[in-house]
Amino acid sequence: MNSKAIVTLVMVGFILPVLTLPASADITQPTETKIFFEKDGEPYNESVTYTVKCYGYILKVRTQEWKDYLSGNYEKREPGTYNMTEVFSYSATVDNYGDSIYEPFYYNHRVIDHCTLCGKAGGVEFTIENIGEIPNPDCNYLEYKVYRDYHSGEYGPCLMTTEESDACNKEQSRLISEGFESCREYFEEYDENKIYPEGARTFEMNDTTMIRTEEYYACNEEVRSIDLNCSDLLKTVPCEDYCNPEGQPIRKEGSLHYTIPTDEEGNIIEHDTENDKIPENSKNITADNIASSQNLRNDTNDSFFTVFLKFLGMTG
Repeated sequence: MNSKAIVTLVMVGFILPVLTLPASADITQPTETKIFFEKDGEPYNESVTYTVKCYGYILKVRTQEWKDYLSGNYEKREPGTYNMTEVFSYSATVDNYGDSIYEPFYYNHRVIDHCTLCGKAGGVEFTIENIGEIPNPDCNYLEYKVYRDYHSGEYGPCLMTTEESDACNKEQSRLISEGFESCREYFEEYDENKIYPEGARTFEMNDTTMIRTEEYYACNEEVRSIDLNCSDLLKTVPCEDYCNPEGQPIRKEGSLHYTIPTDEEGNIIEHDTENDKIPENSKNITADNIASSQNLRNDTNDSFFTVFLKFLGMTG
């Protein structure tokens, strides 16, 4: 597998989710989260099955409110001014203290007021109210990047970037970017009295009609052939150590800590079915169970798209 194919694989892996979602939408990322349940101040090392439900409202797309939300310039509606409903939930089971789950926490366009956890441990159902305004942990992107070599089959080997491959790809990207820029010297001012090859395309630049010449296209082809064989510097790693159960390389990791409620004798406080309602104004978030936010938006930027499009020869 050559370096150009690796670069294409990597970049397509990032851009496809962007192209298939609404503009500026949140992008789901394969995530590993370690879950820590504690009871009476000690790690709880038995099985816990639980469900997290979050309440709020869903934004209508392409409204001004939706645009403000995507831009980050948004203030949530006050509780009581809207019909609060369940907008996000997930369920999981952990058998030991610190077990991993692989929920991607994808809830774009949902504005959450609060979340509640309902669990079952030791045969007793319990509830933890107000675990936070969002369900996901404070995640971090992994320092390394792992990709699957799908050119070798659906379950191809996993390849990890190295400092050497990163430096090589950076240099290759620089050469390609500079190469495309240098090809611009073959732009030519359009002459209506000149006969051009069939299919020649004109464009406007600085209020002047220009044409892309055959020399320009030849230059672009030469630039596209630049290959520093950076793939030779990638490291093959066991996929089971770096992928979620679906075989997708993990991009983010985080942790969540929860305290199982107990009475003075250390018994788990059983869930009160009479309180199975959506609280109208729940803002008392406990310090033990708060989860800080990680903005899942803005995972791409203009420079990335520019380099990618130039790489495919889609820009001049």
